[in-house]
Amino acid sequence: MTQAFQAGTLPNGGGLARLTLAGTGALSLVAVAGILAGALVICIDVLGRWLFGASVVALNEIMSAVFAVAIAATLPAGAARRVNLSIDLLGHMTGPRLSAWLKVAGSLLLLAFFALLAWRVFGLALRYHAQGRATSILRWPLAPTYFAVAVSMGIAALVQLVNAIDDVRAARAVRRGSRSSPAVLALAGTLIAFALATGLWIALDIDGFSGAVTGHPAAAVILAFLLLWAGVLAQLPLATVTAMIGLVGTLAYVGGPATANTFASDALDFLRNEQVSTLPMFLIMGAFAVVAGVSDDLFRVANAVLGRFRGGLAYATVAGCAGFGAVSGNSIATSATFGRMALPQMKQRGYAPTLSSATVAAGGTLGALVPPSGVIILFALLTEQSIGALFVAAMVPALLAVLLYFAAIAIVLRLDPGAAPAAEPSSASDLAAALRGSLPVALLFAVVIGGLYGGVFTATESAAVGAVGSFLLALARGRLNRTSLLGVFSEITASTAMIYGLIFGALAFSFFVDLGQTPTMAAEWIASFDARPVVILAALIVLYLLLGSVMDSFAVMVITVPVVTPLVIGLGYDMLFWGVLMLVVVETGMITPPFGMNLFVIKSLQPEVPLSAVMRGVLPFVLADLVKIVLLVAFPALSLWLPSTMN
Repeated sequence: MTQAFQAGTLPNGGGLARLTLAGTGALSLVAVAGILAGALVICIDVLGRWLFGASVVALNEIMSAVFAVAIAATLPAGAARRVNLSIDLLGHMTGPRLSAWLKVAGSLLLLAFFALLAWRVFGLALRYHAQGRATSILRWPLAPTYFAVAVSMGIAALVQLVNAIDDVRAARAVRRGSRSSPAVLALAGTLIAFALATGLWIALDIDGFSGAVTGHPAAAVILAFLLLWAGVLAQLPLATVTAMIGLVGTLAYVGGPATANTFASDALDFLRNEQVSTLPMFLIMGAFAVVAGVSDDLFRVANAVLGRFRGGLAYATVAGCAGFGAVSGNSIATSATFGRMALPQMKQRGYAPTLSSATVAAGGTLGALVPPSGVIILFALLTEQSIGALFVAAMVPALLAVLLYFAAIAIVLRLDPGAAPAAEPSSASDLAAALRGSLPVALLFAVVIGGLYGGVFTATESAAVGAVGSFLLALARGRLNRTSLLGVFSEITASTAMIYGLIFGALAFSFFVDLGQTPTMAAEWIASFDARPVVILAALIVLYLLLGSVMDSFAVMVITVPVVTPLVIGLGYDMLFWGVLMLVVVETGMITPPFGMNLFVIKSLQPEVPLSAVMRGVLPFVLADLVKIVLLVAFPALSLWLPSTMN
């Protein structure tokens, strides 16, 4: 399973750690408020363009600086809350003492990660100040933005130093407990030995190290991937593992100073990208939508429409998950939200645990597929594709997924009528009331996605409208108070810090992979086989199913996109088709036994239901997903037709 340390987790230790949490929390509040204010300014600019035919001059330059600083300002709070992505697949085989020292290693890597970024970004800021670098239209100096980002990353490094000190204290206090398995000990020992040997080699013979890497680029990248897997299986933070391997590999090609400068400049260029603000604004949209009670509205209207059929609550759960995905963009959040809402109701009405659990687990995958989706945005940013086109490309596959899940429920009930009670009649007044309650949500989705499809909004403007719209909806319903606002800001901070840390690591790793022309060599190697492209695509699908069953979608994207995507494009497939197909396959892995993450989320919500029952119940939905994958591969137009009609 993949583990993300969530916002609100207190660091180990006492007063100093809590002080850093409070101080960085205040900084993150300002940062998220700045993102929301930026979204409001974008909305005002859109209105001005519609009503008066005028817009703010060079607004993109202004917003790129604002969002770069605001996103960087979430990193210290992310460090204080220990927000990172790691794989705990071997956690049950790791003893408490080794776990504690691995945590120390992770903290030290994160310290080096933030310190290196802060140091080199500050150096770039000094250079740009001396050179008088400025934006192209407004001629605003770039140095202040870089200085502000460097300060935030420096604070994150200091916070991580506090974390590392606390972790060392905690590790030294651990007494004997259960021992780690020999496999885990061997894994940790191999990593330590390899890190020490590589460091010694670089220190004593940098030319020899450089010659070995540059002379055998394919072997170096294969070794890098092996080390990456070893690092994440050792429960080290994914962002730092990808970054450190990428930096060491890049060092062999361009030397130390250029490697550090490239790491910093790539991170800053990414932060200043016009589309980079899209993700945090959609995160804001989802967080405020939850506060506004959108999930309740969607479930109520779905139940009013579908409750008249046998298994109506199961159908309603799938439909509600799809609707909630349109504002949340996350599969685990969707599973958890509807699990708390639908599971008790289905249990009360006599649904079989296998059906109720599987319905919520499978429906949760729609959270990442129905646009707007955080995973789709990440893919677009990593591959420099249009976010709007990818959103539109996912709409037909998302509808297909809903229909196939409906079919799976119908087949289950046909084979086992006792899995759900008889239909419950609903009145027209119930439906009318539910429709009235869901009208604002439907309107918000229509404006955000309809405006994007119709060419009225750019992806950034669409995200801004969604963020401001969900905020106003929560405000109009009286759901905003100090507690809810702090909860929203904390959630957004956690998600933003985690995702952008992953992206910075992915940039370093992909830069190293590209330096050796590895994707090109891999494409040429595969082309040497006498195999049709669809056979190679099928092999990749199997690989992604396996990855999706043990890793979060974000982690899979970060690790595989640098190599696999150029390979697939070389086979002649369209980027939009591949982006949607990869997401569909990875999300199928989220419900594939025995390690599908959504299965464990649902199990945690109902401890009395055996995990075997959850896994058994989800099999019809996995089969439905496999049918969906086959249809998408056989008929690429399912992904490509709608984007081709965009204005």
